[in-house]
Amino acid sequence: MAGTLRKLNALDFSTLMWQSAKLENLDSLRVVTNGEPMSLMGMASSLFAQRHAGIVLEENAKLLAMARAIQWQDEDFAQLQFITSIDSKDINVASVIETLLKELGAWGITRVMGDLPANSVYLPDFRKANFIIWASHRYYNMKMDQNETPNESSWRTWSAKDYADMQSIYQTLVPARIRSYEPMTRSKVLGKVLRDPRGNVIAYVDLDYGSKSVWGQLFFLPEAARPKILEDLAKELFAEYGRPVTFSARSYMPWLRSALDQFGAEVSEERGLIARHLAVKDQTPETITDKLFEKNAAGSGAFTIQPDAKS
Repeated sequence: MAGTLRKLNALDFSTLMWQSAKLENLDSLRVVTNGEPMSLMGMASSLFAQRHAGIVLEENAKLLAMARAIQWQDEDFAQLQFITSIDSKDINVASVIETLLKELGAWGITRVMGDLPANSVYLPDFRKANFIIWASHRYYNMKMDQNETPNESSWRTWSAKDYADMQSIYQTLVPARIRSYEPMTRSKVLGKVLRDPRGNVIAYVDLDYGSKSVWGQLFFLPEAARPKILEDLAKELFAEYGRPVTFSARSYMPWLRSALDQFGAEVSEERGLIARHLAVKDQTPETITDKLFEKNAAGSGAFTIQPDAKS
């Protein structure tokens, strides 16, 4: 089934909205914090993106497959948002991905990122398009008591004096080969740091949040991965942000999952973290102190639909 490739346009969004249940979400952080991409909150959150691009494969005006990506403000990569196709083995979904990559290449970005279920039917298509799986993760939606007052804990908001110790934790935990995919922090908001009684940093959490919940990316040494420490952190974040709390546990820190499994939290399926480089990039991790500890207000982004172009 050959079909014709074109750019996503405004008319396609009505189709996407009533077929939203068929979308394979490729950005679990954004879904958790702001909702499904075609939900009201999900679409509202994308208004702050810097750029959008989508590719449609169709035949005789019938949609066969579609994929979309976004570049958020102040990021040097594109984030895959969703992919969908009708149930047919004859559809060349990889051609949709490749055409989308050509669009993204014009943005001057370094790489394209995403995550999807480890058993996703689309994984072979991303492999054909030369994406790699650099790790996997599960996320845990923590059960919080609305009336519970957080206990006093040792967690505190990080500051510049924590930078060197946090960098040491990051370099200890994150394999060198994946540091270009896994930043020390996304620098969305100030995170939390934990020191032991001797004053050594043993854990930190990188934070992001939206209208639905708070997302915590955990960086814990094994000795810090204790249920009580995680519980204190969840309660503190819930009290501070007034939103449900979700923790992400990467595959290269298995001790986190053992501790999180004790909470009876709602756990996601295993999700593969995928990436594709679009340009040669220095593999040295980006650790810029002023971006780590100071956040400027995000600039607003305009939603634009580009005209169709036959491919």
